[in-house]
Amino acid sequence: MALLRAALVPVVWLGERLVDHPRVHTASFPFLLAAFAVWAAVMLALRVARRRTPLWLDRAEPFVDLAAITALTYASGGPFSETATAFFALPVLAAARLRPRLTAGWALGSIAAFVALSVVHPTAGESEATERMISQVVYLAWIGAAATLVSAVLHRRDAAIARLATQRERLAAQALAAEQRERRRLAQLLHDESVQTLSVARQELADYQRTGREDAYERAAGALDESLAQLRGEIFELHPYVLDHAGLPAALRAIADRAAERLGAEITVAVDPAAAGRHDELIVVLARELLTNAVKHSGARHVVVSVAADPERIELEVRDDGAGFDPGRRESALAAGHVGLASSEQRVRSAGGELLVSSTPGSGTRVQVVLPPNG
Repeated sequence: MALLRAALVPVVWLGERLVDHPRVHTASFPFLLAAFAVWAAVMLALRVARRRTPLWLDRAEPFVDLAAITALTYASGGPFSETATAFFALPVLAAARLRPRLTAGWALGSIAAFVALSVVHPTAGESEATERMISQVVYLAWIGAAATLVSAVLHRRDAAIARLATQRERLAAQALAAEQRERRRLAQLLHDESVQTLSVARQELADYQRTGREDAYERAAGALDESLAQLRGEIFELHPYVLDHAGLPAALRAIADRAAERLGAEITVAVDPAAAGRHDELIVVLARELLTNAVKHSGARHVVVSVAADPERIELEVRDDGAGFDPGRRESALAAGHVGLASSEQRVRSAGGELLVSSTPGSGTRVQVVLPPNG
């Protein structure tokens, strides 16, 4: 705004000098233009120096500009003045900075100021002056309406950006908290189960060495087998090593079998071998998260996991027969600490894909993940 105001000074001067207009009441023009130039220079210097200006000055700034443009237009030909084009800048600038209602207010204010100066100008009543005034008002109204629409679009965009920023901050904080909880859970499990079981195995082996009793050896072997199973399970939760050795279909079936065993649900898996590729690890992470959500939170008894591929995309679908939910409540669920679906959506977006959720209460849930092709 400050730069545009400074650039307006020579434009107004040239317009007054080079364009023919009635030479009435123009004696004050040089003084008005000089005052406007000083105002523009001071405000530009403040903006360049990045100095904080008083709140009253920020609020008064557009009103001073409107008054200056009105006075300069009056003193340089009224409705015939080329300075009148500066009125168009006010609603356009307001659209970039203000809400739609205020933008519309500035558009109406600009029209009112131009009509008022045209009515009191000595040329008022002349047919050509009236025609100029009407045409300028029509153009100003058109520009004002367009600026108001632009302001509405920008306002919605800014609100969406602010909402996304808040959601990401909340998601990051809750993801960090979830990571800390998982670390504590893993440490507690290793201490309370694996370490204790290995301690029992050590004692039984010591008893077997001392007494030679076979039952002590068998108990030690059982304790070691139990510890191995616990450790393999936790390692699988951290990273599905089956993916590295047997590929995507085997990894998804292993995840489904583990989820079905732990959560008591029937899970069907269908994987197109052509889907395997650069998205394998992401698909595995998403499938595990969506399976957990489907069974744990919806109470589903049957879940279908399918992965399909074609030259244009790879699609992961998880469909269940659970309780379903209102998709409009996803934001409130995130606020309550349920970050699974939100974190999955962020992962998908970062990979250039899209996550779609369709669900209604009582009718189950369908989650589709569409990813770019492997090639």
